[in-house]
Amino acid sequence: MAVKVCDAVMGSGKTESAITYINEHPDDKFIYITPYLNEAARIKRGCPNAHFTEPSNKLKKYNFQKTLHTAALIKSGCNIATTHQAFKHYTGEMLEDIQRWGYTLIVDESVEVLQEFGFHPDDLKMAVDAGLVKENSGVYSLADGFDYHGEALREMFALLKSRELVRIEYRKVENLFYWTLPPDLFRSFRDVYVLTYLFSGQSLHHFMKIYDIPYEYIGIQKTDSGYRFGPYPGYTPEYIYDLPNKIHILQKSKLNEIGDDKYALSMTWFDQNETGVERLGKNVSNYYNNIWRDIPADKRLWGSYNGAYNKIKGKGYTKSFLTFNAKSSNAYRDKDCLVYIVNLFMNVNEKIFYQMHGIDVDEDKFALSVMIQWIWRSAIRDGGDINIYIPSRRMRDLLEYWIDTVSKGGNVVDELAV
Repeated sequence: MAVKVCDAVMGSGKTESAITYINEHPDDKFIYITPYLNEAARIKRGCPNAHFTEPSNKLKKYNFQKTLHTAALIKSGCNIATTHQAFKHYTGEMLEDIQRWGYTLIVDESVEVLQEFGFHPDDLKMAVDAGLVKENSGVYSLADGFDYHGEALREMFALLKSRELVRIEYRKVENLFYWTLPPDLFRSFRDVYVLTYLFSGQSLHHFMKIYDIPYEYIGIQKTDSGYRFGPYPGYTPEYIYDLPNKIHILQKSKLNEIGDDKYALSMTWFDQNETGVERLGKNVSNYYNNIWRDIPADKRLWGSYNGAYNKIKGKGYTKSFLTFNAKSSNAYRDKDCLVYIVNLFMNVNEKIFYQMHGIDVDEDKFALSVMIQWIWRSAIRDGGDINIYIPSRRMRDLLEYWIDTVSKGGNVVDELAV
C-alpha cells in the first residue's frame, strides 16, 4: 500500500488531476470518496468510461440500505463514487473484497476520524466485566469469538465488530470515542490518494501517525492537456500571488473589538456569553445592512456553528448561512460578501487523545485549514474579489499571515508556523 497526499492550495487542479489519473488507468478499480453527492456526480461525468456507480438507499433488493448496495458493488468489482459518511461503514468482508480486487482509494478532502460515542461508560464496563469486551489502557475491542444477538447494546457491539472504542477522561468526566475509519480500511487498498490542503493540521494526519501509516506528499502539474499528479510541491495557480488585492478583510475596530480576546467567538463563548452574542448579531446586521447594504442578498454568505444560527440570523442574510466547516462544494462560487464568525479550537478530548499518543496538535493550523476551505466556497475560488468580516482577532490574524505567506511564494504545508 502507498498513501500519497496531494497537498495543494484550492484551485490548483486536484480533482481534475484525479479524473486524469482514473481515465489513464482504465483497468484499475477505484473508490472515490467526496463530501457531497454532487461532487460524486462530477466524477461520474468526468470519467464516463469508468462507469462509476453511486450506492443507493432506495433499492428494495438491498433492503433500502446503502451499505448493502455498496457491499454488492465492491464484490462485483465496480467503480464507486460516494460520500465520506457512507465510507465509514465498510465491514470486514467488504475490506477482503477490496483487497481481492486491488482497489485504489481517492479521498477528496480529509475526513474526520475520531467521533464521540453516545453510550455511557458504565455500559461498556458491564460488557467488560462479563468478558464480552476486552480493555487495554483505555482502548476497547470485542472479545474473540463473541457475537452479540441482543437489542439493548446492539449499536455498541455492531460498532466494535469493525473498530475500537477509546475512553478519554478530562476533568474527571469520562467520554467514549470511536475511530470512524479503522486503520485496516486504509491498509486494504492497493493505493490511496488524499486530496486536501494543510494536511498536517488535520485529524487524518494524526490518525496516520498513530497507526504508522506512511505517506508521501505529491503535487500538481499543469500541462497543455490539463492537470495531473506530479512531484511536490508542484503547480500554484497565478491568482494566489494576488490574494492581498483579492481578499478585503474588514478592519473597523468598532466591529472587530468583540473578538479581541483569544477565546472570543469559540463554541463555549457562544454558549456562555448572551450579551456578547447579541452584540455580535448587531455587528453582522450592521455589516450587511449598512456597510454593504448595496450588495444583493444572493451575493452574501455567512458561516458559524450550527448552534449559533438562530442567535445571529437577521434581516437580509438569514438564508445565506453555510456551516463553518463546509468544503468541496461549488454551489456558492458567486458569493462575494462574507462573514465568518468562528474561533475554532479542536475538541478538547480529541486533542488530549492525540497528545497521549505523542502527536503535537497545531490548533492554529487546524483552524486555518477549516477557515480557508470555507472561504474558498465563494467567488475567490474563481479569482474574484471578496469582502469578508472576521471578528475573531485570532482567526483574522491567521488568515492575514497565511495570505502574506502564500502570496510571496511561501510553502505552508509544513513550514508555516502560525
